[in-house]
Amino acid sequence: MYKKILVPLASTHDCQTIFPKALEIADKNNSILKLFHCIHSEVYFTPYGTFTTSEVTQLVPQWRENLEQEKEKVRQWLTEYSQKASSEGIKTEWECMMGNPSSSIIKLAKNWEADLIIMGRRGLTGLEEMFLGSVSNYVVHHAPCTILLITKKEP
Repeated sequence: MYKKILVPLASTHDCQTIFPKALEIADKNNSILKLFHCIHSEVYFTPYGTFTTSEVTQLVPQWRENLEQEKEKVRQWLTEYSQKASSEGIKTEWECMMGNPSSSIIKLAKNWEADLIIMGRRGLTGLEEMFLGSVSNYVVHHAPCTILLITKKEP
């Protein structure tokens, strides 16, 4: 029985493929859903030192504006999907943060004491996975709970 289901969403496309399955499982188990999005924080190496996205956005006004627009867009679609779940009688909350998606999912799953993580998988293998990384692979190997991976077909 799953009481707390964490649903990391990387895009609105995830909402179309992963969200319905999360609703179905939450409904059957009378679970609470937590929708989650992590805005990836890059690390920039420069002759002047190493900076993260949040540090660079403090220095470059245009980047700060772009980041604020992205945060607002994410807040809007997380709120929209949270309301959809609530309208079906499923308790739902959401969270958005900036950082490394892989470690952020694990940290949130532990802190929130999730029973299940439902997330997408792009289906990368071999060199693609090695160079692009795999959030789902990291989560599978570090999660404190059960994981349901849904292979996504890119639009």
